[in-house]
Amino acid sequence: MEALTRVVTLDDSQARIIDVRADLGVGDAALRVHGLNPTVSRETRDRVRAAIRNSGLSWPHGVVHLTASTAHPRSDVDLAAAAAALLVTGAVPVRRLTATALIGELGLDGTVRPVPDILLRAVAAADAGFTYLVVPAANAADARAVPGLTIVPVAGLDDLISWLRSNPTPALPPGSAVRGQSAPSWAPEAWAQLSPTAVRAAAVAAAGGHHTLHVAGPGDPVLLLPRLIRTLMADLSDTETLEVNRLHSLAGEPLPDNGGHTRPPAASLHPTDTIASIVGSFTRPGLLTLAHRGVLTVEDLPDFSAATLEVLRPAMENGTLSIADAAGAGSRPAGARMVFTARDCLCGSARAEDCRCTPAQRARYFAWIPLWLLDRVDLFVRAVTVAKPDPSLPSLESVREGVVRARERARHRWGAAPEPGAETDYTQAVTGLPSNAVEQVDDAIRQGRITPRTAARCLRLAWTRADLDGRLYPDIADIWLTLSHRSGMLGLLRNPAPR
Repeated sequence: MEALTRVVTLDDSQARIIDVRADLGVGDAALRVHGLNPTVSRETRDRVRAAIRNSGLSWPHGVVHLTASTAHPRSDVDLAAAAAALLVTGAVPVRRLTATALIGELGLDGTVRPVPDILLRAVAAADAGFTYLVVPAANAADARAVPGLTIVPVAGLDDLISWLRSNPTPALPPGSAVRGQSAPSWAPEAWAQLSPTAVRAAAVAAAGGHHTLHVAGPGDPVLLLPRLIRTLMADLSDTETLEVNRLHSLAGEPLPDNGGHTRPPAASLHPTDTIASIVGSFTRPGLLTLAHRGVLTVEDLPDFSAATLEVLRPAMENGTLSIADAAGAGSRPAGARMVFTARDCLCGSARAEDCRCTPAQRARYFAWIPLWLLDRVDLFVRAVTVAKPDPSLPSLESVREGVVRARERARHRWGAAPEPGAETDYTQAVTGLPSNAVEQVDDAIRQGRITPRTAARCLRLAWTRADLDGRLYPDIADIWLTLSHRSGMLGLLRNPAPR
């Protein structure tokens, strides 16, 4: 008779599934472990046998042979090895083990000790299609952050035996329950001070995955806009949650208090950040990747070096990042809504009357922003707040609901919700538009006023506006508003008006 169990383990920060097989042979009562590191084999043999005996079970007659599918230097196979030994000797039924992965190290007294990097392992188990994941009770709260898995927390081998015999799943230890995340909230008085124009731009960015440039005037807060965009974004789907949690766990970041990321993440870049910290390495994600599916704030854009900004180009264009170092080569996701912030002038005065910068100095300051980056920014925002509350400002709840509906409309039309870096083909962008609108855009391209690439980006933005308004398609006013908006942005940056 042969029994099979599976364990999720780590090899150079990569999670993988290892098969542990058991076979019952003829001979004196003994346990022999094969296929592991010699030291681990000896220690696993002693721990598994002592733990089974200390859990109230007698060791059967015969020799139990345990074999791992690949050499492994860790002791986190103990729980799977014990389960295989129990299964081959008939101490537990096989029913629940067929869809179960097990992780944990055993003590001689039968206790189950915690293991590191449980989140990476849980994500791998979910990706492999397991229904149950047996983990040490101390790791259970972190493992619960992964959707699609039923977590079975065990404090001792007797808990595992009880569960395998079809008893109820053990409860989480006190104080380790996972709490759900909710969208960031705004105090009513803070929400009322927001500019309707900024709220509209944030809704467009959240719904369509557009990048934004905020040129802040004196006294205007520069971090409110990225916070607003993240607030309006919908919760992560189960698939997105798995992806984001895996990336943050791989980076060695602690999980939020609730046990995992179900809200879009956020990260900030500063001019003093190194390229290495932004890009990361083959084994450790950088800031660009940690903002994937969320919002990346690039503060004081004109102060960044050209070399540092260049590493953002592939993330803005296709939402990915190429990595190559001594540890290996590959790509990482980097699809974040980017919010670039810049002060209205070099001095960054808190009050307009204190600024002594001339229009020429301000123009030189803005000229440090490369044109290729401006070409990939869709939205331009000046003031985020207003001096007096605007009664026309919609409620936070209604704007968030509008963003969700807009993304559903886009998903139905394009086959997928729009994400940052998703390039829209011009032919695809004009599909469904009124013929007079298509003709005017085609004329502008033939006359050289805009390129097909710029036209496609503007049309994508116009579609997002229409989706937010619940219209079937954008009209010509949407399209020319978008084009004039881009022209006005470039004109202001290159020829700033005197104060």
